[in-house]
Amino acid sequence: MQEAPKVMVPLSELLSDAELGIEQVAGPREDVMIQSVATTELRDPTPYAVAGELLLTSGMGLPEDEDEVDGYVARLAAARITAFGIGLEPVLSEVPAALVAACDRHRMPLIRLPPRTPFVAVNQSFSHALSRRLQREFEREAQAQAALVGAAGGADPFVGVVRQLAAWIGTSVLLLDPEGGRLAAGGRPQPDSVLRILAQHAATLQHARTDQSAVATFGDRLHISVYVVPTGSPAGARLVLGVVGATALTLTQRRTIATGLWLLALLVNPRHSLDGGIEGSSALVRLLVGREPADVEALMGDGAGGRAAEWVVVRGLLDTEGTTPGERQTAVDVTRMRTALGTPYLDLDGRHLTALVAGALPPTTTVPDGWTLGSSRPHPFDQLPAADREARRALQVAKGRGVALRVGDGQDLSLGTLVDDAERAAFAHDVLRPLGDPSAEPARTLLATLHTWLRCHGSNERTARALEIHRNTVRHRLAQVETLLEVDLDEADTRATLWLATRWLGVEQP
Repeated sequence: MQEAPKVMVPLSELLSDAELGIEQVAGPREDVMIQSVATTELRDPTPYAVAGELLLTSGMGLPEDEDEVDGYVARLAAARITAFGIGLEPVLSEVPAALVAACDRHRMPLIRLPPRTPFVAVNQSFSHALSRRLQREFEREAQAQAALVGAAGGADPFVGVVRQLAAWIGTSVLLLDPEGGRLAAGGRPQPDSVLRILAQHAATLQHARTDQSAVATFGDRLHISVYVVPTGSPAGARLVLGVVGATALTLTQRRTIATGLWLLALLVNPRHSLDGGIEGSSALVRLLVGREPADVEALMGDGAGGRAAEWVVVRGLLDTEGTTPGERQTAVDVTRMRTALGTPYLDLDGRHLTALVAGALPPTTTVPDGWTLGSSRPHPFDQLPAADREARRALQVAKGRGVALRVGDGQDLSLGTLVDDAERAAFAHDVLRPLGDPSAEPARTLLATLHTWLRCHGSNERTARALEIHRNTVRHRLAQVETLLEVDLDEADTRATLWLATRWLGVEQP
């Protein structure tokens, strides 16, 4: 089990205490961190030394020979003593020059204590400084916990928690699904090489027997920690939190991460993610046993806080970027959409979402990344089928226009809203293929003439003026179109089909 890092005090904080009056007389001047303060008068204190100590002595056990002094300091440095302090009087009247030279040579900070400063005063000053730092750390932890809890109740709780966690611990944080896909990220983006290392450790934890963590260190500038979100999920179905930083994690950072992990676990918990409330379950039962819609509506209205005079249907589609629906973490998607839409009434089927929202969509609705939504206007409960059709049309328009959310306005009634982009393109190419390559002549001229003629409601005169050609040229080109397509342009159905085909092909009027 890895030992938790301890809270430490910088040496500069002790040096700045005017009541102590201590000063540094040798060794490197960059600040170092003190973990504890101890005293010794032994000829060789290293068997009892602890790494990170400020070790104080009156000089009774200090050797007099210059070479022995050098060996004494070398042993302290090897024991990872952070700093060495020597008090003046009654043993020594001044710091020995050999000790100053040895500390400079072995890069050991050397502190001189004036005669009026007892060792216990240094220890008390250290204890007070440690208490102040602990208090600041606890206050920061409390602030971080409050920010994380607030993010968990936001529009996109997973992204919010991860970003707040990265901000408060000052590292890069990534939440990965069971396949290693990125669900959320915060902090500085990491290069692909680091992401591969993170994915490898995450894959290892996927098959651990219990919820565990892994820590990897690469040199002095790359520290990676990987944690399983503690949901009790079986092996191969776990969410993993990765933390990437330039230094080892402190105790405060680890405590903050623990808070974030438990919040994520609560968000993924099936009771939080999938439970629609007893009213929703009761409404489903009543529908199944044949109760009247009015009775079901009243029960669902109670479950929505009595604000369900009208309802909105939302249809959604998830862009999984090459992954299959089975590779998604369903509970994560349900929780995010439930929070974003403000409703427990959700049906998530792979990439497809259907939701029922009481009243209206929240005015601050934020669509989670990767989703495209289409929403109906508010409708009475007995008109939900019409609302569903409107939501489907709005979703098609949102996909076609590349927007995340489209609210139906009752005007999206064209055939284009019932057919997706790929189907429209395929239809247009199939219908107009006999004319040839639409980007090359003569097909380009024939398509432009046909589209303009249809726009001009079959008028040869208006088409000729629009194209600035003779009307006989228009007749000739239309005759070619009829021959190649084997159609009769006098037929209304033919004109409607060709109008849609030329529009969906993207033919432009000159």
